Parts: sequence; structure tokens; C-alpha cells
Amino acid sequence: MMRFIILLLSCVLVFSIVACSKNSGYSYQEAIRKGDVVVFNEVSNVERFEEFLANLENNNPDRIRVTGYTDEGDPIFKDLEYDGKVIQYSYDNSHDAYGGSQKGKKIDVCSRITTEDVLQGQIDYVISDCVKNYSDVSYFLLRIEKPSLDAEDT
Repeated sequence: MMRFIILLLSCVLVFSIVACSKNSGYSYQEAIRKGDVVVFNEVSNVERFEEFLANLENNNPDRIRVTGYTDEGDPIFKDLEYDGKVIQYSYDNSHDAYGGSQKGKKIDVCSRITTEDVLQGQIDYVISDCVKNYSDVSYFLLRIEKPSLDAEDT
């Protein structure tokens, strides 16, 4: 009987570990591999974001996904699709286990991405001039390190 209890407890423990380690099926490694701009401790695929900004400036259609992760490892998606005129913006936190009552997908149509200096050496990118956004509120996209002046001189 004792062996059965130990076996049962072992199975429950293994099941619990496997269930808790799963993060909605979209790991940051997979997101990086798929070309997402990934915000997880640092920003990966920054060059892809810079390419999107260049296409925006040159009126070339493009699309990107900015994927961030909660402390628990759940993905939050920000999709931007530029058609040469406006940016379709989509925010999806439906995979956030602790997203509360505000979970779901929100969509807006915007026309600009701007920068804001927030901390020494860092820049926030925000999307603004949105149709559903009737005030001066803008949507935060990501924060990256400013290129150092030394790197620009070389």
C-alpha cells in the first residue's frame, strides 16, 4: 500500500511540474526564431523593428509582431500591419493567465510611431494618432537602449 501511495504522489508531482512549466505554448525562443521583436529581459530582433520603422518612413507596406512576456512567462502580442498609409494595431493579452477582466484583443488604426526619452540611455517607442483613441493617450510598444555615441562614430 505504501508503494502505491508513493507512486501516486510521484505521478502527481510530475504532472504538477509539467503543467506549471507550460507557458501558453509560445516560448520566447520560438518567438525569436519566428522573427518577432521579443521583449524578455532584453529586446531581441531589434534590427527587424528598425527595418519596420524604415519601411514606415518610406511608405512601404510591412508587418511585425512585438511579443512581450509577463513575469509568469505568458506572451502578450502587439501586431502592427502597415499598408503604406495607416497602421493596423492589435494588442492581445488573451494568453495572460493573470490578465484579469481586461483580457482579450484590442484593435485600433493608427498613423504614427514616435519616441520618448524616458531614462538615461533608453527610448520608448509608442504608437499614436489612433482612430479609437480620442485623447492624447498612446500605446506603448517597447523600450530599447539608445545606440552609444561611440558605436555611431566607428
